Amino acid sequence: MVPTLGLLYFIMHHRPGKSMGKTDTLSCCSNHGTGLEDNDNMILLTPNFFAVRALEGLEAAGEERGILKDIQKGMQDGGKEEPVAKAARELQGSPARSVKSAEWSLSDGLLYFRGKIYVPDTSNLHRRIVTLSHDSRLAGHSGQWKTLELVSRIYWWPQMSRYVGRYVSTCDMCLRTKSF
Repeated sequence: MVPTLGLLYFIMHHRPGKSMGKTDTLSCCSNHGTGLEDNDNMILLTPNFFAVRALEGLEAAGEERGILKDIQKGMQDGGKEEPVAKAARELQGSPARSVKSAEWSLSDGLLYFRGKIYVPDTSNLHRRIVTLSHDSRLAGHSGQWKTLELVSRIYWWPQMSRYVGRYVSTCDMCLRTKSF
């Protein structure tokens, strides 16, 4: 079994010899080299000691679970297929691989654009997502740019920035508490 450092949190800082303080007698021996090339081509911690577990325990819960189910439902509606989703599927199905087709992927019934969940323009999904990121007690009516950052961490849709700006500029609570 390979030991991992995934559960330990530490920061390594290099301190040059000059800033280490007073040296002891053994460190000042005349037969010691300059130390300029001591660590060339030497790897102390190889990549197999580290495990990437950034999203391992991430799970949608509460309102987000309902939003994800509605996004999947909106993607599966065959008769009213979203034009952006249809174009993305055609790009992926085409034999010629382009840069644009590499930006789209499909996983678990969700369409991803550059690693973010594509939200179709069905029912009121955009409003529900922005409300969750702006009006909740955790978000705390944090303004246009913070709300856009929170939404764009997970989701993407065309003209998302414009939608979030319009939503925040018409938020009743923000308008009442805004200081000029």
